[in-house]
Amino acid sequence: MSLELVPRTEPVKIYLITYEMRVPEDSGKAILPIVAHKATELEVCGYIAYTHCGRKVGGELEGTETGLRAMVEWLLAKSQGNGDLGDGEKIKSQMTEPRFSKWKLQSGAKYDDFFCC
Repeated sequence: MSLELVPRTEPVKIYLITYEMRVPEDSGKAILPIVAHKATELEVCGYIAYTHCGRKVGGELEGTETGLRAMVEWLLAKSQGNGDLGDGEKIKSQMTEPRFSKWKLQSGAKYDDFFCC
């Protein structure tokens, strides 16, 4: 019998937050794919959807602490008009007044990917 040591990996902690942001009514569907692309890049799952007659978008974000923190920082920077985030000027200053819920530790993953609805 071999007594090899097997490294024990800690389970990945998955967190969930909800969010909502105001967007211009005439923004069309341009915002959703840009947010979805960034979420996929950061390995954040969940969804984004238009609410309140097209004046707000909201949804849920789920991922590791590092991924969620980066996604929240990116959304906050976008709401402040920071155009230096590599996805063009088209969305600059369109998302405002972001609101995020408290982080909630999940017992498991709820989403497989990030999607628009």
